[in-house]
Amino acid sequence: MTRTARIEPIKEETQESIIVSGWRVVDVTEPKGKREISRHETEPQAIEAARNYERETSSEPGSQPDDTQDYEGSELPRD
Repeated sequence: MTRTARIEPIKEETQESIIVSGWRVVDVTEPKGKREISRHETEPQAIEAARNYERETSSEPGSQPDDTQDYEGSELPRD
């Protein structure tokens, strides 16, 4: 089954600020069964890990092909 991953910041909150200390990749295929896959120091590392995780799971038996539709934050989809 093809899995869906997302990245989330790892936050440390103080009275004065919120500090992002890293990034985690979370499997969100089943909303009630979210699970952390990995942790990374930078956002680009986490994005790459999430892409690789989704790509790897697309080859499991019974999975739909990976559609590779992926937009960077600065890119807008074209009509």
